[in-house]
Amino acid sequence: MGETHEVPHHNLVDFEPYLRYATEGQAVGGVPLPNTLEDPQFHPQPQPLHFAVGRVPPAIVERGKFDHIEERLRAIEEGGDYAFVDTVELCLVPNIVIPPRFKVPDFDKYKGTTCPKNHLKVYCRKMGAYAKDEKLLMHFFQESLTGTVVTWYTNLEPSRVHSWKDLMVAFVRQYQYNSDMVPDRMQL
Repeated sequence: MGETHEVPHHNLVDFEPYLRYATEGQAVGGVPLPNTLEDPQFHPQPQPLHFAVGRVPPAIVERGKFDHIEERLRAIEEGGDYAFVDTVELCLVPNIVIPPRFKVPDFDKYKGTTCPKNHLKVYCRKMGAYAKDEKLLMHFFQESLTGTVVTWYTNLEPSRVHSWKDLMVAFVRQYQYNSDMVPDRMQL
């Protein structure tokens, strides 16, 4: 228990300095200054690369940003590589003419959890003044939707929806399960 351990004594004589840096003289910020070419101790050695673990070197990050910007500029200049080159392709209802002074009515937003037929009835009643204009009915139907139902509307293929009737059929087909799940009088 009373034993003492002897700590080895290191002598500076045993120490061999790394010859790339001066062991005497000035140090800037705690880092020794490199030896100059005139110094007899100079032995050129390759510089090691030091990277922080888990981090991308700043030069590589900057190069990646530069490459990304170049790629986007090329795509803009060429007009290719972008999915939405023609805005007409984005519209479910192309060539729509909105009447002057048209004001979109305030709709109860359909969330996809109630009867789709009831929502269509309310929508058509509010848009009654424009019932003859199918394109207008189709275009502003999105204003009565919210949440994932808007996503459903935006993902409709224009090649499959040519009329207001096509849109109504697709809408009821998509959300019919809400009507099927509602209990009737017999089930209550």
